[in-house]
Amino acid sequence: MKIFYAIPIFVLLGILFHVASAEVYIPDKEYAGYFDHNGIYVVYGSVKNTENQPVIAKVQITVNNGNTAYSESQILPVIYSLNDMPFKFKFPQITSGEPTLQKPNVSFILTNSNPLNIAINYDKTLIKYPDGHLTGFITNTGNNTVHNIDVYALVHDKNNNYLDEVENTWTIPTLNPGSKTEFVMYPDPAVAKNVYYYSCFIPGTDSSVEIATPLKGKTFYFSVLSIVYFTNQKFNDNDNSISFDAANPWQIPYYANFMFPGDSSNGNFKVYVDSSQISPLISIDNDTKNWHVAFNVNYGQHKITISGFDPNYVPNNDEYFYLDARSALISWAGLSTFTISDSKLLDVLGIQGQHVPSWVKNTVSFMVYNNVPVDDIINEIKYLKQSGIIK
Repeated sequence: MKIFYAIPIFVLLGILFHVASAEVYIPDKEYAGYFDHNGIYVVYGSVKNTENQPVIAKVQITVNNGNTAYSESQILPVIYSLNDMPFKFKFPQITSGEPTLQKPNVSFILTNSNPLNIAINYDKTLIKYPDGHLTGFITNTGNNTVHNIDVYALVHDKNNNYLDEVENTWTIPTLNPGSKTEFVMYPDPAVAKNVYYYSCFIPGTDSSVEIATPLKGKTFYFSVLSIVYFTNQKFNDNDNSISFDAANPWQIPYYANFMFPGDSSNGNFKVYVDSSQISPLISIDNDTKNWHVAFNVNYGQHKITISGFDPNYVPNNDEYFYLDARSALISWAGLSTFTISDSKLLDVLGIQGQHVPSWVKNTVSFMVYNNVPVDDIINEIKYLKQSGIIK
């Protein structure tokens, strides 16, 4: 599942979609795959933006293994002008054989975003350890508090070959102006012993807003990442669509990235702006399995309609669809910008119950700050249930 300059207005008239050219592309030397420590084939790389303005890019990867082709796609965080954005895909269907990577496809929309003002501290505090992991600090150099920060990087061997894409082991909940905080990165154990140095450190943040609308007597939760204001959302049962009033006060187009539960659609989304159909970037997140639907919204007031939802879809009550086990634990322990209840945590973990002892939050802190595997925390909570401590 993350944001990122002022652009000449005449360039941005209309909604601009492109098939990647020499300006937004994946260099051959920064694109490869390997079997990770779990035996799953992963593909990593980096998209380079040499445009004179930010873009939001969709990457589609195809892998041939034997007579079968596997394809995955995802929408990346905004890529600033003259910057890179690392990525990683997992193909759990491929655990053996001799996979062959096909040429990646990159499409993008030109967009606009304010600078993040989060700086990597390139000093003696940026340390790589013998086991391959790295620690460092970031500083908020801006005037506003930033929430939900992630750091991305590529790792290399001593021959300058790329080995892997990595992210910090926990999302940094908040960072005030002038403050700094530590981040930690661990490469996959399959390549850790060959790690020589890290490069392409890119900070990013997810400032998505949760939206809800009634659907079939329940509440349909989804999210949008944008500084465009979306209000008066309404689900239309007649054509299985959601309509919004959109207000973009910024006098230039700005992107919106909607995230919907994976089982709410088969991906055949259509987007209409003031009754005119446009072509969004559509992808499904490899980790959360949520649909992403991204497009630009011009300056001014607009009516937005997104159709293509499954007519048989019925949402769950209290459906925070983006919560996986790790993010649920972090939120429950108070280490995120929002919190969830004991019962909601247990629901995400598939455990019956209403109360979790508060001291378990200390264990979750070890998961975040000491790289304790999330499965260890889940197994501890399951043990508490079996012991009758969780009711």
